[in-house]
This record gives sequence, structure tokens and C-alpha cells, in this order.
Amino acid sequence: MNGIRLRPSKLRETPVRGMVVRFAFGAVVSVAAGLVGLRWGPVAGGVFLAFPAIMAATLTLIEEEEHRRDPAAQDARGAVLGATGMVAFAACVWALATLLPAWLVLVVATVAWAVVAGLLYLGFGPRHGR
Repeated sequence: MNGIRLRPSKLRETPVRGMVVRFAFGAVVSVAAGLVGLRWGPVAGGVFLAFPAIMAATLTLIEEEEHRRDPAAQDARGAVLGATGMVAFAACVWALATLLPAWLVLVVATVAWAVVAGLLYLGFGPRHGR
């Protein structure tokens, strides 16, 4: 079973162009979410930020770097699970922002993201869906 691993040495293997693409997509999606928030309110902006921020960068990298179907499917599955966790984060911020101090809201929302994404990973991670 493949577990979650942190390998900082892999950063040296990532081309600079790939990093630039990731950050550019992240910035564009963040600006778009901000514009949506200005037009339709912070709730709509937050929801926009939760899904596309992870998906755009991840799917771009998958298309560019992965040519085999199975690894690309696993990466896309992981992106969806992480993005779903971000919805839990956004929901916590929306529900608690006026009730608790900002630092506590961020802690609770981060824990909610980690729990939701982690549970989804355990239920639908790489060993599933093959």
C-alpha cells in the first residue's frame, strides 16, 4: 500500500516551467475567485476558490507530465479528494467567521480539511477504483 510521503528532494526534479505553470494557474484562479467574491459575495468567492485552485494546477501537471492513464487517474482522484476537503474548509470559515476569533476559525477549518480529505483518501485512495 502506498502511503502519503513527503519527499523534498523531488523539488529538484521538477522543471522550473512546471513550477511557473502551477503558480500562474493558482494566481489566476485566486484572482477569479476574488472577482466572483466582489460580484456575488464572499461565500460564492470562497466556493470558487476551493475547487479550481487545486484542480487547475494539478490537472495541468497531469496532462503535461503523465502520459499513462493509471497515474493520471490517481492524480486526478487525489485532486478531487483534496478539493472536497477544501469545501469543508470553506464551509467552516463561512459558518464560524463571525462567531470565533480568526486564528481559531483557521485552525478548525484546517482540521476539517485534513479530516475530510484524509477520510476520503482512506475510502477512495489509490488502492480503490482500479
